[in-house]
Amino acid sequence: MAETAERTPDSQKEPAHPSMPLPTTFGVYALNEGQLHELKPVPGKIPDRRVAISAAITAPSVTTLTDGDVKFIVFRPDGGVDASGTEVRVVAKVSRAMGVDATGKAAIVNVGDSWVIRSMSYPYKVGPVDDQPRMLLLQPEQDGFTLAPGRYIVVVKGMGYDFTVAGTITDPNQCVERINAANGAFYSPCPPPRR
Repeated sequence: MAETAERTPDSQKEPAHPSMPLPTTFGVYALNEGQLHELKPVPGKIPDRRVAISAAITAPSVTTLTDGDVKFIVFRPDGGVDASGTEVRVVAKVSRAMGVDATGKAAIVNVGDSWVIRSMSYPYKVGPVDDQPRMLLLQPEQDGFTLAPGRYIVVVKGMGYDFTVAGTITDPNQCVERINAANGAFYSPCPPPRR
């Protein structure tokens, strides 16, 4: 008679495999098409949403995602994120700037590569990652929501982490114009394209 070991329900369980890749080092990551992309921080503190436009950013985005179907994993030593201050904000390209030349006439000024963080944001909810007490998952509040092509930051504890969604930019929120005046710089949305 063959000896059989009695199986308990626990011994029949498969080892738990994560349904998504998980980071191995602390940071903020975008999860896009099953791949993790580490996001680099934008220098300086991100202005409060009540501030319409940030100071200019001249460095291009380092991380480009293939599409706007994106979630985020925050892996921090303390594991804590304030859900109320976590959001995805638009980073608009400054298409052109108007100023005054040496003769006092209005002139278009070359702005080169320049972007600004706008006050508009998209709501993402914060939740736990199973069996990972120091990780949090940020996902859109609305099922099926995707970000339009363009540049964004995800704000975590007052720090911004930069990324770009690939594709042709059609969202008017992704473009601003600047007017350089004696008393400061003023921004306005880009005019709609002519048809």
